[in-house]
Amino acid sequence: MATITNLTSGIEVDFGGAVTYIKHNNVKLLKRGTNINIYDDSDDDGNQRGQVYITIPFSEVTSPVTADIDALYTAVKGYIDVSSGGGGTDANAVHVNAANEITGITEKTSVDNQDEFIIEDSEASYVKKSITRKNIVKPIVNSTTTTATLTPNIDEYEQEDVTDLASALTIAAPTGTPSTGMKLLFRITDDGTNRALTWNVIYRAIGITLPSTTTANKILYIGCIYDEAGSKWDAVAVKEEV
Repeated sequence: MATITNLTSGIEVDFGGAVTYIKHNNVKLLKRGTNINIYDDSDDDGNQRGQVYITIPFSEVTSPVTADIDALYTAVKGYIDVSSGGGGTDANAVHVNAANEITGITEKTSVDNQDEFIIEDSEASYVKKSITRKNIVKPIVNSTTTTATLTPNIDEYEQEDVTDLASALTIAAPTGTPSTGMKLLFRITDDGTNRALTWNVIYRAIGITLPSTTTANKILYIGCIYDEAGSKWDAVAVKEEV
């Protein structure tokens, strides 16, 4: 078995009980099939020193724990590559397993629409991307072309659009985990014929009447706010196109 450890000024490789230490700026890595090759690249002209220094099969590496040879290569490269936050230590790095790092960053007290945040994009293998505040607060809309039952997903969407409704519609209780103050907006249009609307009991009318039908070719909006104490979506606004 093998462990590869990132130390202050180098990496330590314990492979089968034989321990080798190489300074960060002397380490050269290669990936060959399912093996990782670690060289001591310390001669004066920057060439490989001798033959392969250590060849370690991925299956033998118990630390760092990685999914495959590619992930292992990336992890070890991160130990030695300053541009990847390696080189032994990086006082400015933010880590997934360290507390109280973000609290030390200078705080901005007012947020502008063009301020940018770092995200990991779930639709692109979680690569890191930047996003502006404007796009963070922009409602995410789920659009449906006619359906007999609409089940909002409050964990994913703030607005539900139903277009060309061609049958009676039942608005079911949302899935997900809501909290007090969350907003849910419905926008409904029919296909030119009045369509019946039925609301789950979780929707509670506050100062309005929940609509029981659409009006042919008219846009209908219903705005709701979640009340955690009552476990209800309070419908507080209904507006129909005139």
